[in-house]
Formats: sequence, C-alpha cells, structure tokens
Amino acid sequence: MVDAPRWRLTNEHHLNVAELPDGTRVEWEHKETARETGRTVRKLYPVPMYLNPKDPADHNYPGEIIVAHRVEGCHNLRQDYIFNSPPTPEMAPLNAEAEAITEVWRQKWNNPIESLPANGGMTPSETVFMTKMMEAFERIAPPRAEVPTAESASEVVELRERLARLEALIMVQSQAKPAAEGRRV
Repeated sequence: MVDAPRWRLTNEHHLNVAELPDGTRVEWEHKETARETGRTVRKLYPVPMYLNPKDPADHNYPGEIIVAHRVEGCHNLRQDYIFNSPPTPEMAPLNAEAEAITEVWRQKWNNPIESLPANGGMTPSETVFMTKMMEAFERIAPPRAEVPTAESASEVVELRERLARLEALIMVQSQAKPAAEGRRV
C-alpha cells in the first residue's frame, strides 16, 4: 500500500479541492431552463476553495489544515482535503511522497522580484544600447564651458570688487536724491 502525498498549509490558499473529508465535491451548479422545451440544463463547475490555517473553522485536524493528492489504492487519507493542483511554496510536505513532488515543483517557483536584473532593470542588450547612445550624444553635443583657470579667477575677483564699488556709489546717490527733491524755489 502506497502513502498519499500530504502537505500542511502554512498560509492561506485558494485550492482546487476535488473532495472534502466527508466525500462531497466542491462545485458550483448552474441551472438554465430552455424556453422552447421547458427542460432544465444543469452544469457543474469546479471552483477553488479558500482555506485559512488561522481560521479554526477550516481546520480538518486540531490546529492545522492537511491536504493530499489522491493515489489509487490508498485509504489513509482520513480527514484530508483532496486537491488536484500542484503544491505551492507555502505547503509543508509531511511525507517522502510529498517531498518528491515538492522538489519537482520547487525548480519552477521563482520570486519575481529576485528575477529582476541587478543593474536597474536593464538587460545586457539594453545596457549596451544606452552606452552607445550616450557616446553618440557626447560626439554631437556642443563643447562644454571651460573650467575657470587661475587667470580667469583673478578676473572674477576684480569684477566683484568693481560691482561692490558700483553698489556703494548707487547707495550714496539714492540717499542724496531725496534731500535735493525737498528744496523747491
């Protein structure tokens, strides 16, 4: 007799549960009555079931939720939720069979954030393109302003001194002007 692969849910899941512990199926029923014939058409659709390990109402064992895959000839499932989808990273395998299935799927689980390139989101070809584009811009760009030399630095000092003298002269003239306007003949 083979053991069924079993997992413990470590986080909330929407699982395609094929069978509940009591043997019932998780399905949504759609009924439609044809106007011409009066017959009722009934369709059943499998729907995912929300299971939360923090909610005691969802527990099928004391304090936990155990899910399993059905295996022919296996009758040790007791109260397990039977699901028919691959395991997720947030399912802890409980036996060797579950561990083997988890290892196969673990290679396909990747974190989308960890798969992003480390260079700001550019692929190597985009990086090469950007480098070539920047080099082309440097070739066609106008020449850059010259860096001040010692001679031009002394010219800047001289200009600042002249500006200070001009400001002082303007201040003197602005103070003398109101006195002259006050005298009328």
